[in-house]
Amino acid sequence: MEPIVACKNLFKVYHSGGSSVKAVNDLIVSVNQGEFVMITGRNGSGKSTLLHLLALLDQPDKGEVFVLNEPTSHLSEAKKMDFRLRQLGYIFQEYALIAELSALENVMLPSMMLNTSQVAKKKALDILDKLELSNKLNRLPSELSGGEQQRVAIARALINDPKVIFADEPTANLDTVSSKHILEIFKALNEKENITIIMVTHEPEELFYASRQIKLSDGRLA
Repeated sequence: MEPIVACKNLFKVYHSGGSSVKAVNDLIVSVNQGEFVMITGRNGSGKSTLLHLLALLDQPDKGEVFVLNEPTSHLSEAKKMDFRLRQLGYIFQEYALIAELSALENVMLPSMMLNTSQVAKKKALDILDKLELSNKLNRLPSELSGGEQQRVAIARALINDPKVIFADEPTANLDTVSSKHILEIFKALNEKENITIIMVTHEPEELFYASRQIKLSDGRLA
């Protein structure tokens, strides 16, 4: 089976005050279609850096990232943006919703870059209904709880039918009940819709939901 996401000899170095830190250090990682992988490790181990590199949100200093079996280092920024829009979904710790837009409008936005507003609205309504947010369509993010905001972010990530969802500590700002709800949504998306999920977490108990763990230490596999 060909990996859906992989990297080979990946390096990422950050420079600060005359010193250098290898956030990702010669990593070789692969994730197969249908896996639910959690990236773990202590603070500073390179978890979020690796996620951002695999998700084409950052550029490695050396090495190659493959997505859907395609090398990505040769892609222009415009091609990467199109690739991200059509194939990948993103969920962040801080939700990253647009404050001036309603829940429905936030979810519609990525679809409107590819479809008419009518198609985008129909898809958004369907996803928001499945995530039990039909009664929150016109609410602004500031009028939603943290768990509701994260469900809106999940709906937005799903709107263009991604093959892979990348989630960077999506439960970090949520209470226990909301965190469990989000993880159960991820588990259902993975098992019922065969969406590959790659998620960064600090919480050992969340590993229960994953099919595999990638543990990092100082930018390397632990």
